[in-house]
Amino acid sequence: MIESCANKITSFLTINKTIEQKEYDLYLYGFKTLIAFIVNVTVILFTGYVLNRFKETALFLLCYCPIRQFTGGYHADNYKKCLLSFILIYLTNIYLIESLMSKKLDYIIIILMCISYIGIYFLSPLEHRNNPLSKKEKQKYRQIAMCLISIVLLFSIIGINFNTTYRYSIYATSVIICIFTMLIFGLIKQQGRSKK
Repeated sequence: MIESCANKITSFLTINKTIEQKEYDLYLYGFKTLIAFIVNVTVILFTGYVLNRFKETALFLLCYCPIRQFTGGYHADNYKKCLLSFILIYLTNIYLIESLMSKKLDYIIIILMCISYIGIYFLSPLEHRNNPLSKKEKQKYRQIAMCLISIVLLFSIIGINFNTTYRYSIYATSVIICIFTMLIFGLIKQQGRSKK
C-alpha cells in the first residue's frame, strides 16, 4: 500500500514534469518514508485514543520522533514490520508504565531512565547500513540527540513532582527508555547480520 501510493505520487509528478525522471528514485524513497511516517503516527495516535491515552501518546510521539531521528537504532525490513513492531513496543510501553504507576514503583522507571540516558550516550547514533555517517556527522547527531534527551529528562524530573504533570512526565521518561531499547535491538540486529 505504502509503496503503491508513493509510486503513484512520484509518477504523477514525473508525468506533469514537476520532477525530472532522474530524480524519480529519490522522490519515491522520500514519499515512501513520509507516507510510512504518517501511517505510523496515525495508528499510534488512534491506539492512544482507544486506550484513553491520547494526550500521553501525543506527548510520547512529540518527544520520540525527533530524538529517534538522531539516535538511530532498530529498523524493520519492511513498512508492515515497522508498523507492527512500533505498535508492539508502544503497547508494551503503556502496559509497563501503567503497571509500575499503579504499584507506586516510580523509582524503577527513574532508574531505567538513568541507565538508558547513559546507554544512549555510548550507543548513539547507530547508523543504518544504507545510510552510513561520517565521524563528524556521528558527533553532531550524538550532540543533538543528547541535547533533546536532556530536555526531556529535565522536563521529566521537574514534572514528576507535580500532580498535574506527573503522568505526562512518566510518559516522557519512557521515551528515553524506548529509544535505548531500540538502540539495543538495532545492535543485536547488526551483530546478527554481520555473523551471516
